[in-house]
Amino acid sequence: MGQPSVLGELLAGVVLGSSVLGLVPLSDGLTLLAEIGVIVLLFEVGLETSLAELLKVGGPAFAVALAGMILPFGGGYAVTRLLGYETLTAIFVGAALTATSIGITARVLSEMKAL
Repeated sequence: MGQPSVLGELLAGVVLGSSVLGLVPLSDGLTLLAEIGVIVLLFEVGLETSLAELLKVGGPAFAVALAGMILPFGGGYAVTRLLGYETLTAIFVGAALTATSIGITARVLSEMKAL
């Protein structure tokens, strides 16, 4: 369908997981695999990133990177606080969204040969 594969992977996870159909129950083992998956994703992105190329584009790359950190963190923090959770929980949600947002964005750009 012309979309990056990571979008299909995310959609499959939401549909098959406890959010929609509940075919894959959440367990300690699955949580561990998910954490390892995030670490491998971010590691892979780091291996494919060229610091020299990032420095060449300078300002625009910095602005995109800054927005890619501030928007997910701020949005996750704000929504979590609006739902009535404590500040520490909101900070954790914002940080988790920031880490995964950067990894997924980099993977999508890599698949599109735009990284």
